[in-house]
Amino acid sequence: MATWRVLTLDHHEPAVSFEDVVELMDAAGTAAGAAYNRSDVVEALHERQPALVAVGSGGELVGAAVARISGPDAHLLVFAIHPKWRHLGIGSALLRGLDQEIIHRGARRLVALVRSGQVGEEAFANQGFTHLDGLHLYTRDSSMVPEDLARVEHYGGGLPEPGLWGSMKGFTTTKELLERRVVEPLRHPELASQLGLVQPATILLFGPPGTGKTSFARAIASRLSWSFVELHPSLLGHGAQGATALRQALDDLQRVERLVCFIDEADEIAADRAGRPDTQPLVNELLKAVPTFKSRPGRLMVMATNSIASIDSALLRPGRFDLIIPVGAPDGAGRAELAGEFLPDADADMVAERTAGFTPADFALVAQRSAQLAFDRALAGGRDRIDDDDVLAAIGATRPSVNADAAERFAAEAAAYARL
Repeated sequence: MATWRVLTLDHHEPAVSFEDVVELMDAAGTAAGAAYNRSDVVEALHERQPALVAVGSGGELVGAAVARISGPDAHLLVFAIHPKWRHLGIGSALLRGLDQEIIHRGARRLVALVRSGQVGEEAFANQGFTHLDGLHLYTRDSSMVPEDLARVEHYGGGLPEPGLWGSMKGFTTTKELLERRVVEPLRHPELASQLGLVQPATILLFGPPGTGKTSFARAIASRLSWSFVELHPSLLGHGAQGATALRQALDDLQRVERLVCFIDEADEIAADRAGRPDTQPLVNELLKAVPTFKSRPGRLMVMATNSIASIDSALLRPGRFDLIIPVGAPDGAGRAELAGEFLPDADADMVAERTAGFTPADFALVAQRSAQLAFDRALAGGRDRIDDDDVLAAIGATRPSVNADAAERFAAEAAAYARL
């Protein structure tokens, strides 16, 4: 019959190392899906937190229990028994010894997070642990390390608020495209790699002003739970000075994992060098930076422009931007959605028919103008609600951000430049 003995780790002869405990976690299958990772366990061992081991008759490590004292509680970090040594009472012995150890250190309760079916469940029951029904463990890795956060904040960035993706109304087609081609491959990199799908690292959004390009860039970061930094051309400067500032910023930000780096008004720093020689240093820096971004997973550069025709052709060649995506004014379905958002009491289909070229900002303006008309009428003793006549009057007083000429130019540019 196999024999074993339980020892306090820091009193044991140096035959058992910290690495042995980690290897036992792997062999016992307790590392995968555990509430605490290997680094937590190693740190606790180095700090000489309570730790007991079970050693077989041949000196081999067959069981381990490590806890961390936190006030009156001791949290069990690892409870591992080698598969060949289970059902021999080792688990119960480890827990009894650990209980005594934490009492000596002033703790009054041993707390264990255990998955259903995990090795040791029987030992916990045998040793009088109380099982609390209905409790679930939720964990999430922090979004970035402190050094990365410092870099992001240095450039005025941070973590965008959650829920921005869901707040993007009126752009169903564009949103579905970005979800499928950008967000999902970055959210599921292992599956993308398995199937040979290259995750986007650089994308260019183009379209008329007011169509949500900046909002989409920020919403992508929110959807991914990545940090977001906007590098605005006006803050970078021009010529050689601007190129130096751009190089320094991109060198810093390329070190940050899980980052969306957004450059708006790309035509200001990436204009065709033939027509704007002053932009040549900036274009050259961008041409160097794009391959670097593409070589480091977990980073996304998003550039946006209202005038894609003015962008230097070298940046538009295949291999620079993974995707070149047109972002136009909301279509009929999108306008109906915006009507429901801003004008919930109006006939959405009627509003959609009369608002071609309207952007979300235009709808917000229509909503305010409609409310003002109803407010003025109510003060004069009339109806105190917004009706369709108010909405139609407000629409008639509002000029669409994307007029017919701009829409026609955008359609031609989308046909010529889009790469989806």
